[in-house]
Amino acid sequence: MKKILVVAAHGDDPIIGAGGTIREFSKLHHEVCALSVCGDRIDGYSEAMKLLGAQAEHFEFSYGQIDEQRFSEELEKFMRSFNPDVVFTHWQSEILYDHEVVSNHTVKLARKLEKQIYLFEIPASSLDFQFDVAIDVSGSYEFKKRAIELMRNAFEKDVFEKEIMPSIVFPPGFRGIQVGCAYAEVFKHLGSRFPLSPYRKRLVDLETI
Repeated sequence: MKKILVVAAHGDDPIIGAGGTIREFSKLHHEVCALSVCGDRIDGYSEAMKLLGAQAEHFEFSYGQIDEQRFSEELEKFMRSFNPDVVFTHWQSEILYDHEVVSNHTVKLARKLEKQIYLFEIPASSLDFQFDVAIDVSGSYEFKKRAIELMRNAFEKDVFEKEIMPSIVFPPGFRGIQVGCAYAEVFKHLGSRFPLSPYRKRLVDLETI
């Protein structure tokens, strides 16, 4: 069993970026924890994570007001305590301050602690996103939609219906078309410490090509 940590700026981000993957991990009996750095706008967050099979945690920062020093200290304490094998977080080039701050500090710490790192996309804010890993979430797509519906009351009606819900409904189908399944979530793998492989190049058997 592996321990999976998803570190996201806001309560909806783990669902948008990795909701189906979270459920796929939980179906395989891995321990999954989703951490929302901001503690506001989390109405329904715990229920959504429970539906996906994850433990819900949050810090007490507010939207757009993450104190980087305090966040870095709290995150290191949390990550050392949970001790994940794999860490998921935001793409590093984001138009939202919270997303970029969370990504930068999480990646830096995860590298320090020698964790596997994967970055997810948020369609409304990720700039020039590139992926090299795709997860078939066809069996969890409906759960992803149901999970975000549990958080509907955390957001203004227009934001939920015009930004958040489309980010849930449409990208998995598009990514699925790209990789050959009904619905997929995609990630950028930042390389492995064991062995060092920054470009994710691996030896393969010629007979498999």
